[in-house]
Amino acid sequence: MGKTLQDLGLKDDLLPTAGQDLDTLPDFGAFRDPPQPGAYRFQLPDDLTAIWELFETTKTPSTRVRAIFDADHPLTIVQSPGNRYNGEPFTTRFSNDERNRGSLGMHSDMDFVLKALGGVKTKPKSNRDYIQALQQHKGKQFGADIRYSWKCDARRNIRIRDGQGTLQEVQGRAGCGAQYYQRDLPNEGRGADGQVPTQIQCNCGAVLRCFANLENFRA
Repeated sequence: MGKTLQDLGLKDDLLPTAGQDLDTLPDFGAFRDPPQPGAYRFQLPDDLTAIWELFETTKTPSTRVRAIFDADHPLTIVQSPGNRYNGEPFTTRFSNDERNRGSLGMHSDMDFVLKALGGVKTKPKSNRDYIQALQQHKGKQFGADIRYSWKCDARRNIRIRDGQGTLQEVQGRAGCGAQYYQRDLPNEGRGADGQVPTQIQCNCGAVLRCFANLENFRA
Protein backbone atom coordinates (compact mmCIF):
# COMPACT_ATOMS: atom_id res chain seq x y z
CA MET A 1 0.00 0.00 0.00
CA GLY A 2 1.35 3.43 -0.95
CA LYS A 3 2.27 6.19 1.48
CA THR A 4 1.66 9.93 1.47
CA LEU A 5 4.41 12.47 0.93
CA GLN A 6 4.38 13.28 4.63
CA ASP A 7 4.64 9.59 5.60
CA LEU A 8 7.75 9.04 3.48
CA GLY A 9 9.92 11.27 5.70
CA LEU A 10 12.01 12.48 2.76
CA LYS A 11 15.19 14.55 3.10
CA ASP A 12 15.83 17.45 0.72
CA ASP A 13 18.87 15.82 -0.91
CA LEU A 14 19.56 17.09 -4.43
CA LEU A 15 19.49 14.41 -7.10
CA PRO A 16 22.29 14.12 -9.73
CA THR A 17 20.07 15.57 -12.49
CA ALA A 18 18.57 18.35 -10.36
CA GLY A 19 17.82 21.55 -12.27
CA GLN A 20 18.22 20.17 -15.79
CA ASP A 21 16.08 21.83 -18.47
CA LEU A 22 13.31 19.42 -19.52
CA ASP A 23 12.82 21.34 -22.78
CA THR A 24 16.04 19.75 -24.02
CA LEU A 25 14.96 16.23 -23.05
CA PRO A 26 14.81 14.00 -26.17
CA ASP A 27 11.61 12.16 -26.98
CA PHE A 28 11.79 8.71 -25.40
CA GLY A 29 11.87 5.99 -28.05
CA ALA A 30 12.19 8.48 -30.91
CA PHE A 31 14.45 7.67 -33.85
CA ARG A 32 17.86 9.24 -33.43
CA ASP A 33 20.00 9.89 -36.47
CA PRO A 34 23.21 7.84 -36.39
CA PRO A 35 26.62 9.48 -36.73
CA GLN A 36 27.58 10.57 -40.23
CA PRO A 37 29.65 8.13 -42.30
CA GLY A 38 33.42 8.27 -41.96
CA ALA A 39 36.41 6.87 -40.08
CA TYR A 40 35.87 6.22 -36.37
CA ARG A 41 37.48 4.64 -33.36
CA PHE A 42 35.37 2.67 -30.89
CA GLN A 43 35.84 1.28 -27.40
CA LEU A 44 34.27 -1.96 -26.22
CA PRO A 45 32.27 -1.95 -22.96
CA ASP A 46 34.05 -3.02 -19.79
CA ASP A 47 31.46 -5.75 -19.29
CA LEU A 48 30.93 -8.25 -22.12
CA THR A 49 29.14 -10.82 -19.97
CA ALA A 50 25.50 -10.50 -21.09
CA ILE A 51 25.58 -9.19 -24.67
CA TRP A 52 25.16 -12.48 -26.55
CA GLU A 53 22.43 -14.27 -28.48
CA LEU A 54 22.29 -17.40 -30.62
CA PHE A 55 20.61 -17.48 -34.04
CA GLU A 56 20.06 -20.04 -36.77
CA THR A 57 21.52 -20.02 -40.29
CA THR A 58 21.17 -22.31 -43.30
CA LYS A 59 24.76 -23.49 -42.84
CA THR A 60 25.96 -26.69 -41.15
CA PRO A 61 26.23 -26.56 -38.20
CA SER A 62 23.47 -23.95 -38.21
CA THR A 63 23.89 -22.09 -34.90
CA ARG A 64 25.94 -18.89 -34.77
CA VAL A 65 26.48 -16.28 -32.06
CA ARG A 66 25.89 -12.53 -32.15
CA ALA A 67 27.28 -9.76 -29.93
CA ILE A 68 24.65 -7.07 -29.30
CA PHE A 69 25.86 -3.61 -28.32
CA ASP A 70 22.54 -2.02 -27.36
CA ALA A 71 21.59 1.00 -25.25
CA ASP A 72 22.61 -0.87 -22.09
CA HIS A 73 25.96 -2.06 -23.47
CA PRO A 74 26.94 0.29 -26.34
CA LEU A 75 30.27 0.88 -27.95
CA THR A 76 31.75 4.28 -27.12
CA ILE A 77 32.99 6.57 -29.88
CA VAL A 78 36.46 7.75 -28.86
CA GLN A 79 37.49 9.31 -32.17
CA SER A 80 35.29 10.73 -34.95
CA PRO A 81 35.56 13.11 -37.93
CA GLY A 82 36.13 16.57 -36.51
CA ASN A 83 35.66 15.07 -33.01
CA ARG A 84 31.95 15.66 -33.60
CA TYR A 85 30.72 12.49 -31.90
CA ASN A 86 33.49 11.80 -29.37
CA GLY A 87 32.19 10.29 -26.16
CA GLU A 88 28.80 9.31 -27.61
CA PRO A 89 27.39 5.75 -27.45
CA PHE A 90 27.04 3.73 -30.62
CA THR A 91 24.70 0.75 -30.88
CA THR A 92 25.41 -2.06 -33.31
CA ARG A 93 25.81 -5.82 -33.50
CA PHE A 94 28.15 -8.25 -35.20
CA SER A 95 28.31 -12.02 -35.43
CA ASN A 96 30.52 -14.96 -36.31
CA ASP A 97 28.30 -15.85 -39.29
CA GLU A 98 30.88 -16.19 -42.04
CA ARG A 99 30.16 -15.00 -45.57
CA ASN A 100 32.02 -14.87 -48.85
CA ARG A 101 34.41 -11.90 -48.99
CA GLY A 102 35.55 -12.55 -52.54
CA SER A 103 39.31 -13.00 -52.78
CA LEU A 104 39.56 -12.83 -48.97
CA GLY A 105 37.56 -16.05 -48.52
CA MET A 106 34.86 -16.91 -45.97
CA HIS A 107 35.05 -14.69 -42.89
CA SER A 108 32.70 -13.08 -40.38
CA ASP A 109 32.60 -9.55 -39.00
CA MET A 110 33.70 -10.96 -35.65
CA ASP A 111 36.81 -12.39 -37.31
CA PHE A 112 37.80 -8.91 -38.48
CA VAL A 113 37.01 -7.36 -35.09
CA LEU A 114 39.18 -9.90 -33.29
CA LYS A 115 42.01 -9.28 -35.75
CA ALA A 116 41.69 -5.51 -35.23
CA LEU A 117 41.89 -6.06 -31.46
CA GLY A 118 45.03 -8.14 -31.89
CA GLY A 119 43.23 -11.05 -30.33
CA VAL A 120 44.00 -14.37 -32.00
CA LYS A 121 46.29 -15.73 -34.69
CA THR A 122 43.80 -18.39 -35.82
CA LYS A 123 40.01 -18.38 -35.93
CA PRO A 124 38.14 -19.66 -32.88
CA LYS A 125 36.73 -23.14 -33.46
CA SER A 126 33.32 -22.85 -31.78
CA ASN A 127 30.70 -20.33 -30.70
CA ARG A 128 32.02 -20.61 -27.14
CA ASP A 129 35.54 -19.86 -28.38
CA TYR A 130 34.32 -16.71 -30.15
CA ILE A 131 32.59 -15.44 -27.03
CA GLN A 132 35.59 -16.09 -24.82
CA ALA A 133 37.98 -14.56 -27.37
CA LEU A 134 36.07 -11.27 -27.55
CA GLN A 135 35.60 -11.15 -23.78
CA GLN A 136 39.37 -11.06 -23.38
CA HIS A 137 39.34 -7.63 -25.02
CA LYS A 138 36.75 -5.84 -22.88
CA GLY A 139 37.41 -2.10 -22.72
CA LYS A 140 39.81 -2.18 -25.69
CA GLN A 141 39.59 -0.07 -28.84
CA PHE A 142 39.41 -0.70 -32.57
CA GLY A 143 38.92 1.36 -35.70
CA ALA A 144 36.15 1.01 -38.29
CA ASP A 145 34.27 3.03 -40.91
CA ILE A 146 30.59 3.87 -40.64
CA ARG A 147 28.72 3.41 -43.92
CA TYR A 148 24.98 3.72 -44.53
CA SER A 149 22.60 1.32 -46.24
CA TRP A 150 18.83 1.41 -46.77
CA LYS A 151 16.32 -1.42 -47.24
CA CYS A 152 12.70 -1.34 -48.36
CA ASP A 153 11.46 -4.15 -46.13
CA ALA A 154 9.00 -6.42 -47.96
CA ARG A 155 7.68 -7.67 -44.60
CA ARG A 156 6.45 -4.27 -43.40
CA ASN A 157 4.09 -1.53 -44.54
CA ILE A 158 5.83 1.37 -46.24
CA ARG A 159 5.84 4.91 -44.90
CA ILE A 160 5.36 8.00 -47.07
CA ARG A 161 5.19 11.73 -46.40
CA ASP A 162 1.82 13.44 -46.50
CA GLY A 163 1.16 16.97 -47.74
CA GLN A 164 2.52 18.43 -44.50
CA GLY A 165 5.71 16.37 -44.68
CA THR A 166 4.68 14.03 -41.84
CA LEU A 167 5.53 10.35 -42.19
CA GLN A 168 2.48 8.14 -42.44
CA GLU A 169 2.29 4.34 -42.57
CA VAL A 170 0.36 2.97 -45.56
CA GLN A 171 -1.70 0.04 -44.36
CA GLY A 172 -1.69 -3.04 -46.59
CA ARG A 173 1.17 -1.84 -48.81
CA ALA A 174 4.42 -3.67 -48.12
CA GLY A 175 7.88 -2.61 -49.21
CA CYS A 176 9.33 -3.71 -52.52
CA GLY A 177 12.48 -5.36 -51.14
CA ALA A 178 14.97 -2.98 -52.80
CA GLN A 179 18.30 -2.33 -51.12
CA TYR A 180 20.58 0.70 -51.46
CA TYR A 181 24.19 1.12 -50.40
CA GLN A 182 26.04 4.36 -49.81
CA ARG A 183 28.94 3.28 -51.97
CA ASP A 184 26.60 2.82 -54.96
CA LEU A 185 25.10 6.33 -54.77
CA PRO A 186 26.62 9.30 -56.67
CA ASN A 187 29.32 10.94 -54.54
CA GLU A 188 28.59 8.24 -51.94
CA GLY A 189 25.24 9.88 -51.34
CA ARG A 190 26.66 13.14 -50.01
CA GLY A 191 24.72 16.32 -50.60
CA ALA A 192 26.01 19.82 -51.29
CA ASP A 193 26.65 20.25 -47.56
CA GLY A 194 28.82 17.13 -47.49
CA GLN A 195 26.30 15.24 -45.37
CA VAL A 196 24.77 11.87 -46.22
CA PRO A 197 20.98 11.89 -45.72
CA THR A 198 19.71 9.44 -43.12
CA GLN A 199 16.47 9.06 -45.08
CA ILE A 200 16.03 8.47 -48.80
CA GLN A 201 13.07 7.70 -51.04
CA CYS A 202 12.78 4.28 -52.63
CA ASN A 203 11.77 3.86 -56.27
CA CYS A 204 8.42 2.56 -54.98
CA GLY A 205 7.83 5.80 -53.09
CA ALA A 206 8.62 4.57 -49.58
CA VAL A 207 10.72 6.72 -47.25
CA LEU A 208 13.62 4.61 -45.94
CA ARG A 209 15.69 5.15 -42.81
CA CYS A 210 19.36 4.28 -42.95
CA PHE A 211 21.25 1.54 -41.18
CA ALA A 212 24.69 2.55 -39.90
CA ASN A 213 27.00 -0.37 -40.71
CA LEU A 214 30.58 -0.90 -39.58
CA GLU A 215 33.14 -1.79 -42.26
CA ASN A 216 36.91 -1.85 -42.72
CA PHE A 217 37.79 -2.97 -39.19
CA ARG A 218 41.35 -2.11 -38.19
CA ALA A 219 43.65 -1.80 -35.20
